[in-house]
Amino acid sequence: MIHRPLPAFLLLSLSLLSACTSTTTPTPPTGKTTSPPVASGDDVPTVARATRPAAPNCAVQSLASQVAGGDLAKLSYANLWPTLRTQASASTLAGLLLDTRTLINAKYYGFSAVDLQALHETWEANLRKTFGNLQQAVPSAADPLMAQYISAVNDDHTFYLSPASYQAFKNQGSGSPTPTPKFGFRFAAVPGEDGAVLIDIDAGTPAAAAGLQRGDTILSVNGVALTRSSSDDNAAASQYSSVLAAAITRGGSVTLGIRRGATPLSIAVTPSIVSSSSVPSGRMLGSTYLLRLPSFATAGTAQRVHDLVRAAQNAGAKSLILDLRGNRGGLVSEATGVSAAFAPKLAGQTLEFIDAQDLTFFYNARSGQVAGRGVCLKNTETLTTIQNPALWTGKLATLVNADSASASEVVTETLQKAGASAFGEVTVGVGNTATTISDLGSGNRGLSVTIARSRALDGQYLTAKVAPNVAVSDDLKALAHGDDLPLEAALNKVQ
Repeated sequence: MIHRPLPAFLLLSLSLLSACTSTTTPTPPTGKTTSPPVASGDDVPTVARATRPAAPNCAVQSLASQVAGGDLAKLSYANLWPTLRTQASASTLAGLLLDTRTLINAKYYGFSAVDLQALHETWEANLRKTFGNLQQAVPSAADPLMAQYISAVNDDHTFYLSPASYQAFKNQGSGSPTPTPKFGFRFAAVPGEDGAVLIDIDAGTPAAAAGLQRGDTILSVNGVALTRSSSDDNAAASQYSSVLAAAITRGGSVTLGIRRGATPLSIAVTPSIVSSSSVPSGRMLGSTYLLRLPSFATAGTAQRVHDLVRAAQNAGAKSLILDLRGNRGGLVSEATGVSAAFAPKLAGQTLEFIDAQDLTFFYNARSGQVAGRGVCLKNTETLTTIQNPALWTGKLATLVNADSASASEVVTETLQKAGASAFGEVTVGVGNTATTISDLGSGNRGLSVTIARSRALDGQYLTAKVAPNVAVSDDLKALAHGDDLPLEAALNKVQ
């Protein structure tokens, strides 16, 4: 066997689509992989579709190692075959299409039954009809069409990232500072009403320092009322976003008129450059510790969760609620490490790849190590080590909603098996697969591809969607008026 370092993998969904992933299992693949051709002229060459062999060829570098640079603990954005074409070729429409079909045909191993070859040909024809010669540089108008193309794969883990989305993703993973000052909160328009309700406050940001909370509803900005000009909630949110952006541009402190429950408040916030990463945070609610986990995308997330669990124990918490609402996923290693704080024996999963060089991620409670082993790996590899690991043994519940995806689904299902109750809404439905994200073209666009199917450590495929034990609508209108219904239901259960 050849010993190769383990690569970086994601349990991540950035897709804005609400369509469910197909759960139809395709015929077990039996074939082989070929290297991609080079684009010639205006034609986009056909790329052979890889199929899963009956047994892995361990003399060949694993697809896992190729796509992620050989490091499980870090995100990777490298092309699968970066040296086969020049940047000039890859920056054309033809190069973009070739990169796309090459990455999908060589790597995709999800549950979609879509005819991928026919899909590629259809969208080559669509882009040719729209733009003419495919040897031209990629225009920005191609981005929405590429998004439609990849969404037609019918797999919520497989999606296209425009230049802005791809840069935002890379910033989040690296913790790069935001390019402009930010408040540090996320909001939605109050359904059918004026005002913007805060749905998340990032730790360590101006919003958090000012004491803003989930459920606070912004009614005015510097004295100007947030009065919607459209009955459409998305249009209203866009309108409010423009008002807040304009206030940031003017500089200095911004006075937000808010409603907290039924109480009007005026809170001054000075936007600033902050980290792009979303990190865990926690606070006591009576005898219950509320641990908010917005993402698994940043290295060190699991360590932070263990530290917060210990803080909860030191504070005398009798119960803990893990809030995964809106969490779209992140690193497999971090998800495994987070699960280990609550269910160490169940923490981990096996990822099956199209080249059959499968990998298993698991937690060693004695050493605090998140590790990996593979059918073609000579030794077990340590991916990250939790320093002074914690173990929560009190009452436990999780919160999920219709925007919880991927790693958050895996962790929720793991904790359910350990006896925790989940409260909220049915999740997105990509918890049974894992993802890698690669460059497209000249590197300013990206493609997320389902690269693996996920099994629990007991050998059973993970479920796509997580069904909460107690169904409670994450009602934003109720939240805007002081009632966080899923949280209240969980508190009633665990306190």
